[in-house]
Amino acid sequence: MQKEEIIKKVKTLNLPKDSYVVFGSCPLAIAGIREAQDIDLLVSKETFLRLRKLGWKELIKGSNDKPLTNDVFEIHDNWNFSSYNPTLERLLSNATLVQDIPFASLEEVKKWKAASGRPKDLVDVELIDKYFQAKRD
Repeated sequence: MQKEEIIKKVKTLNLPKDSYVVFGSCPLAIAGIREAQDIDLLVSKETFLRLRKLGWKELIKGSNDKPLTNDVFEIHDNWNFSSYNPTLERLLSNATLVQDIPFASLEEVKKWKAASGRPKDLVDVELIDKYFQAKRD
C-alpha cells in the first residue's frame, strides 16, 4: 500500500484523536521509502477493547504480541515484543501528522526495527538511514 491508500483506510476507522498512532512499516510508506503490506496501529486500551467488542479477531503472534485484526489492520494495545517498547504517549509526542493522522516518526520506527533485529527490519533500518542521508545531502 502507498500513502494515499493507507490514509484512506485509517480514516475509515474513525478513531478518537490521541487514541492511536500508525506504526510498523506505514511511516516508511508515508515518507515514500517503500510500500506497506499491512497497517499496524498502537492504540489506547479503551480503543483496543472497543474494537474487540466490535468483533475484531485476536491473532496470537507471540506471548506479548496478540493484536486484533480486521482486513489489512493489526491493532496493538502495547508494543512490548522487542527490547524497545515505546508507549502510545511517547509515539504521539513526536508523531508526524499527515491529514490529521498521527504516524510514528521514522526515528522511532528505526529504534524499534533495530531492536527487533529481524532480517526484514534490518533492511528497513538501512532504508531509513539512506532516506535521512539523502535529506541531508
